[in-house]
Amino acid sequence: MATIDITTEGSLLIASVTGNITADELIAVVLEHYPNNIVKDVIWDLTNGSLKSISQDGFGAIAKTVKMSVAGGSRRGGKTVFVGGVEREYVLSRIYKVIAEVTGVPIKYNVFKTIEEARNWLEREG
Repeated sequence: MATIDITTEGSLLIASVTGNITADELIAVVLEHYPNNIVKDVIWDLTNGSLKSISQDGFGAIAKTVKMSVAGGSRRGGKTVFVGGVEREYVLSRIYKVIAEVTGVPIKYNVFKTIEEARNWLEREG
């Protein structure tokens, strides 16, 4: 079980994860925040957390939930960035990115090792 601290800066949502997040915990954040028509871009900060408890099926369930939650037009043109300082988080985030793209989630994804890189990408790709 993980602790997830949510911060918003305008239309940017930052979910800072501490501990091993489960698919259900991640899905709960998606369902609560993604469809609200305020959030456009999201940073999942896994600097102190991990996706290692999530199976491939779990990643598939997350992607389907994200696709459903933005189907009404929320997060249009939005981007999601996973930040993971350790190689395992980087690899797991990239696996989810591929699953989300194959599932048809209409959001751009990227993975970086630092928050600064993530913020720069969000601003640059504006």
